[in-house]
Amino acid sequence: MLTGLSAFPLTPMNENAIDEAAFLRLVEGLAASGVDSIGALGSTGNYAYLTRAEPAC
Repeated sequence: MLTGLSAFPLTPMNENAIDEAAFLRLVEGLAASGVDSIGALGSTGNYAYLTRAEPAC
């Protein structure tokens, strides 16, 4: 059974790809706040519109 707080941050984008610096700031803030898990590149952002190569950028 899973317990605790799970966070699903947005996937920030810039004009070319995932904005890695902005994503890192989001994840760092969530980790500092004590969440128990973070779901990265989920359905709360532009992830669904990326090509197969883009998430690996």
